[in-house]
Amino acid sequence: MKRIPIYIIALLAAATAAAQNPTTYFMEGSTLRMQYNPAFAPHRGYFNVPGAGGVQVGVNSSLTLDNLLYPRDGRLVTLFDASVPTSEALRNIRDKNTLTAGTRVNLLGFGSYTRNRKHFWSFDLNLHASATLNIPGKLVEFVKRGTDGAIRDLGISVETYADAGFSYSFPLLDDKLYIGAKAKVLVGLGRAKLTFDRMDVTLHDDRWAVDTYATLDANIPEAEINYRYDEEGRPYFELSDIRMKGFKPTGYGFAVDLGATYDVLPDLQVSLSVTDLGFIDWDKENNIRGHSEEHVEYTGITVENDMTVASPDFSFDDLLRFRPDDSQMKTRMLQATLNAGAEYYLWDHRVGFGLLYQARFHHFTTLHSVTGSVNFSPVRWFTLAASYTRTTRCGGSFGLALNLCPSWINFFIATDLATAKFTPQYIPVRQRTMNVTFGLGFPLGPKGQRTQK
Repeated sequence: MKRIPIYIIALLAAATAAAQNPTTYFMEGSTLRMQYNPAFAPHRGYFNVPGAGGVQVGVNSSLTLDNLLYPRDGRLVTLFDASVPTSEALRNIRDKNTLTAGTRVNLLGFGSYTRNRKHFWSFDLNLHASATLNIPGKLVEFVKRGTDGAIRDLGISVETYADAGFSYSFPLLDDKLYIGAKAKVLVGLGRAKLTFDRMDVTLHDDRWAVDTYATLDANIPEAEINYRYDEEGRPYFELSDIRMKGFKPTGYGFAVDLGATYDVLPDLQVSLSVTDLGFIDWDKENNIRGHSEEHVEYTGITVENDMTVASPDFSFDDLLRFRPDDSQMKTRMLQATLNAGAEYYLWDHRVGFGLLYQARFHHFTTLHSVTGSVNFSPVRWFTLAASYTRTTRCGGSFGLALNLCPSWINFFIATDLATAKFTPQYIPVRQRTMNVTFGLGFPLGPKGQRTQK
């Protein structure tokens, strides 16, 4: 079986070479904080460097690279190699093996305090891209052992869109409570979702029999399909038959971010927010829908000692011949995030201890994480943060972040790769969660009066 390992390794392991970074949640003064909670605000107004005001890349995987590649005789082989025992190869494989990856790029951003230096407004324009992959453990077991079985919920979903948002925050209850809201207009740039609703594999004495039912639902700008025709004259298409003639938006939508912070004590603040609560209506004109129902048989399989030692030239392409379905408008919810945090300050607000809970609602899965952080600010314009995050099915990771916001620059950088173990190609070996964040801008206007140091 030559093609299945390539799909699995490329989609899972390659991502470990590469969106929100929770380390920056408590980094007071950073312009990035407002994306977590619109009730937050930086020390001063700002103008971000276009395209570099906030760049984030994040990956979460339930598998690590050393679950997929094994050293054998001075070389690396995949878990499907005959030199890797079945028990060792399947030891870390779960029923659901997920990968989520995302990036956010701030194309334009600026904001300012009002005259009372307590109300804050901002505007930004961002580009988003995300992907979610789910690989059932049954598929990996089928490839390794060559046994038959019923494989369900194999799928991948990708989405790209841009948003333009305006946020505003203000105090209540003698400045103890801050309320923030952000309204965002969304422009859909493209999306696709491919799922195998059914993949039944039957092992006979001399062949494999594979029965599948797959669905494709996508919105691709200016899409054109070069149809093929079977012996009965019925149209079908493969993924390689889809072309883009040009580019234009494929959907529009609206979303809101809602948040609040409350000073329980002078040195204890709690916060709560929901972000990306909204939808995109993907239009009918650029919608591509199809279903693939295939029965394919392969010969040449050899299974010995609970392991596949010889396999046919199996390819997913054989199972992805789609019959077109009627196009339609689709309304899709965004992948929302819930944030709940608390921070306690010591030493005249120079040291802070934070605790953050996040729930990120992706396609195929919901990721829950808890982050503990320590933030050190010897002066108002300098913050250094360290954190540890534990994510469901993705293990734990340490993070470091730095924020500089003196009177002439606003710069921040954060990563949880600093303590990772790498291959010579600088690919993390054992880390399941990877985030890199940086941004550059310029302070503008008067300082706010939300904190006193």
